Amino acid sequence: MTSMAARVVALFAALLVAVTSATPAAGTTSESKAFDYTGIPRLSTDRYETVKTKYEIPMHDGVEVHIEVTKPKRPGQWPVILESSPYHGTLADREGTRILPGPRDDEGEPIGLTGYFAPKGYAVVMMDLRGTGLSDGCLDHLGPNDAKDLETVVEWAASQDWSNGRVGMTGHSYVGSTPSLAAAMNPEGLETIVPSAGLATMYDHQFQAGVPYFLQWAGPMEAYEQLALERDLPGGEHFGQKPEETGCGLPNSSLTAGEAQLSGAYTHWHAERDWTAEATAADIPVFMVHGVNDNAARVAGMEWFTERGGRDGDKLWLGQWDHGSDCCPNRRGVQWTYALHAWFDKHLMQRNVQTGPAVELFLSDGTFEGARTGDRTEIHMDSQWPPASARMLTLYPRADGALAASAPARPSSASFSGDPSGFADPQGTGGVEFATAPMTEDTLFGGQPQLDLLASATAPRVHLIANLYDESPDGERRRISQFAINPELRSGLSTPSPAMPGVPYELAPPGFAMAHDLREGHRLVMRVTTSDPDKVPTFAVDPQVTVFTGPEATALRVPVVTDRTLVPDDVPLDPGAPKHPGEPQPEQRASVTPALGGPVRSAATVGYYEFDVERNFDNASLIVGAMPSMPADIDLYVQRQLADGSWSEDLAEGATGSLSSEQLRMGRPEAGHYRVEVHNWAGAPGTRADLTLTFLNSAGEPAAG
Repeated sequence: MTSMAARVVALFAALLVAVTSATPAAGTTSESKAFDYTGIPRLSTDRYETVKTKYEIPMHDGVEVHIEVTKPKRPGQWPVILESSPYHGTLADREGTRILPGPRDDEGEPIGLTGYFAPKGYAVVMMDLRGTGLSDGCLDHLGPNDAKDLETVVEWAASQDWSNGRVGMTGHSYVGSTPSLAAAMNPEGLETIVPSAGLATMYDHQFQAGVPYFLQWAGPMEAYEQLALERDLPGGEHFGQKPEETGCGLPNSSLTAGEAQLSGAYTHWHAERDWTAEATAADIPVFMVHGVNDNAARVAGMEWFTERGGRDGDKLWLGQWDHGSDCCPNRRGVQWTYALHAWFDKHLMQRNVQTGPAVELFLSDGTFEGARTGDRTEIHMDSQWPPASARMLTLYPRADGALAASAPARPSSASFSGDPSGFADPQGTGGVEFATAPMTEDTLFGGQPQLDLLASATAPRVHLIANLYDESPDGERRRISQFAINPELRSGLSTPSPAMPGVPYELAPPGFAMAHDLREGHRLVMRVTTSDPDKVPTFAVDPQVTVFTGPEATALRVPVVTDRTLVPDDVPLDPGAPKHPGEPQPEQRASVTPALGGPVRSAATVGYYEFDVERNFDNASLIVGAMPSMPADIDLYVQRQLADGSWSEDLAEGATGSLSSEQLRMGRPEAGHYRVEVHNWAGAPGTRADLTLTFLNSAGEPAAG
């Protein structure tokens, strides 16, 4: 028996088999503690007063793009940090607080990239993408015009007399996608990029092998154009400047792809916005930041980085966090500030500073909701991504519901009826599932899983979704990866062909990257359904979906990291936290009932609950949970009352689209008077939302009792 086969048996058949010397023993570590980025020596410091200058720069076709540069007042040649965004002036400022929310001024206001880096000797450039903000032109959705614009602006910034010729880019979400697009163009002067929750192809924005992502599917159809329209309407900052360009981005919408927006087929529209090959080949160091549970820019968007194959000089942070719409680009607090600082100091300012391990996988033993909102346990550090010691272990579903290390001797099958109810309850919808025996030791998954799915359906079009779960001994489940495919795309994303009813097809649905430590006693579960909260349930109804098992049938391959370099995740995240955890405020409960439901926040669709954050408590974070009295999409927002009695902008939000619950998390609220705004985005009139406000101390613990 080979060492790999022995490990498979040990892990998945619950037999105690020693791992041979050819496979490093589980638990091996080469580091004794987590890397603390706040302790990096020789980083640049605040030295300069700054000045902001605005430019309108002509692009290749004469369209003028708006640029703002914040840099030291004194003459000099400064390294350049570039943020290129479609959100400036609508959803975001031009200071870079979305990607860097931590640093604050003396009054507690965030200072972003401009306020943090410019005083240290950087020129921080803010670019409005064409058709957005104060730039002229038409929205291009990361198309060829955006690509040429980015190339032009990078080379413009590198060639200015105030520039040292070295440009880096960063940003989160859509703004985290512009760096990979710029890297694909290979402009002179681009030295590094730090994309957070970004992607390199708009296909990954909309689909997972033809199955549309909830919320993000509609973005390129009309949501982004709506933002572009707002800036040209009365009250918008571009109003009256180029009225003839109002709505001119509509012809660039993904709706021009026609029926392919339903089948999920890869079309010319996507091909014009696919920069994966060029970004993968870019000969610059990349610091990739992503969350495996991102509920907007799904982790599939970083596959172009995975394809770089652990290139020397690259760096990866892969954590459990979601998109962070309520707080932050990731859940690493002050560690993120110093990690970004060190990276740019090294690659742009060319200082001799540490930048931490090449790969850090941030792990959590918390619940699905807890993990994606900040719960933390350990960190796995590695020299490359995918991890050098990762080995693919093959597991075979059996008709009796087992997920075993050996293939069944005889062909068999398991069937279910598909329906859309999984959008609200992934465990309550029709499906078939397969589970391993309990783990005999902790098992670290790290890398890209694979699934060979032999299945048939009776509907002409149906979405097949396979979730991988960590199931605890008490039956609680947490999703740790997801596969999905429209069987019509079985021969290729750009070559759809009809799926004949009842005919078994060999399918290869792509899966989300994994970074998860499955604890001893837990089970790995694979559940196949036709609907899920992560996907739009457009094609979920099928009276009989059949999954085939047997020696040449369905097989799952998961990446097991055999050299587990795990250390406690105990580095400081909040510099304001007390050294010794104190008592947080007691939990509060309340109910709010908006009169009506609707997508616009108005007096009729929202309700409020006011509360106080009190002094002399260790309130490191606040979690607000809402349970609707009937299925409804409830969104949550927190605001603080200002000195004049008015209310602040949203300080945190929770808007996942779930019909069964909602949650937001707010980091260390200061003492004061607050309110929770409850918005019935999509629900019946009079739907009650039951609220729970839980304060956690700096150890992550709620109040006693």
